[in-house]
Amino acid sequence: MEGLKSVLRHVPAYVLLQRIVGADRLRYRCIEEIRPGETVLDVGCGPAYYFPRLPQPVKYHGFDTDAPYIDWAEQRFGGENASFHCGIFDEAAARALPQIDVVLLLGLLHHMSDEQCTELLNLSASVLSPGGRVISLDTCFEPTQGRISRWMSENDRGEYVREPAAFEKLALQSFGQVEGKVVNDATHIPASYWMMTMTAPTGSWAE
Repeated sequence: MEGLKSVLRHVPAYVLLQRIVGADRLRYRCIEEIRPGETVLDVGCGPAYYFPRLPQPVKYHGFDTDAPYIDWAEQRFGGENASFHCGIFDEAAARALPQIDVVLLLGLLHHMSDEQCTELLNLSASVLSPGGRVISLDTCFEPTQGRISRWMSENDRGEYVREPAAFEKLALQSFGQVEGKVVNDATHIPASYWMMTMTAPTGSWAE
């Protein structure tokens, strides 16, 4: 596992692996939900290799804790309309941002406990502009998946792979409207993912 982590810190190797398994196509489906002119917050953006696929123009803010990924993204995509931040997206970071139209949480929630998910979803909700939305994508367990797909879910690096209903329950603690769907036809290896779009924040920030 340490050897794999070492390889994945090399950005071209990471991007190649994403394309081999088809994970890039999962991200492309999520960013199809973004419209030109919107302001985007991408939490856990990694090297943001998909940035050129975003509908332009956009204002983009990417956060990740992996410095080599952020450095790589900043060198290629950084500029007036794209900023990259190495660190945790926390309350201080949220206060420094403008209002956000779309928050991307791609591949994060299944690595987080219920408490951590609630904290992140609340924080994401707090930065949304009126009518803004949060889009998440995570490995899941779902009843239609075959044996290979279930094996993939069981052996995912995330310790909190959930069923769709469990993800929805967490989202409904922070949002009044949650729409979700299973995505199981994007990757080259059979696998199931749960994609949610969350709107209408219900916390004190929505008052």
